[in-house]
Amino acid sequence: MIKTEKQEHKAILRLVEQKSSAAYRSARKANIPVTVQRGDTIYCVTNEGSVAIGKVPPMVKVPQRVVKLK
Repeated sequence: MIKTEKQEHKAILRLVEQKSSAAYRSARKANIPVTVQRGDTIYCVTNEGSVAIGKVPPMVKVPQRVVKLK
């Protein structure tokens, strides 16, 4: 198992811990694909693993301004 797969499995185990919702746990037990958000990325979690399906734009837009000092 490569490092990213190990990290993915750890992340999935953290999701199904007692802190996660009962709906998520029951959906995973029933082998139903579940859509979750981790950070700014949206994943579809199935028995085969998780697949990134999209990204969430940041809530705050920071405009870039250039200020020249004389």
